[in-house]
Amino acid sequence: MSIEETLAEMARAWNAGDGVAWAASFAPDADLVDVVGRVHHGRDVIAAEHQKIFDTIYRGSLLEYWLTDSRPIGDGLVLAHTASTLRVLDGPRAGEWHAVQTKVFRDGQIVAFHNGMRMDPADFAHEDDSAR
Repeated sequence: MSIEETLAEMARAWNAGDGVAWAASFAPDADLVDVVGRVHHGRDVIAAEHQKIFDTIYRGSLLEYWLTDSRPIGDGLVLAHTASTLRVLDGPRAGEWHAVQTKVFRDGQIVAFHNGMRMDPADFAHEDDSAR
């Protein structure tokens, strides 16, 4: 499966609120750093933690992914950068959220995933207590 096909499958699973299907693209021993900096180890943990957010703050949300670039980095590994838009219809995270991700694929499965929120620096500085 191509990276683009994997991203499409992940978006379909997210939009269906299915944590197991969303995590199916990850290797059993994968690591994921989520948007708030928590590290999740293993496909089963990734599935369970995502099911929690699908059932709560991201219920009914809609995710779109796209590949921005990729390149082989050796030994069957591919480094990919992706971007996403998440539309949350209501609740505490209501709105449109933009993020970028770094993913490392091994044999078609994600072995490492790091998610980072994109935001306006002025908004970030306003939210950063140390900037005051």
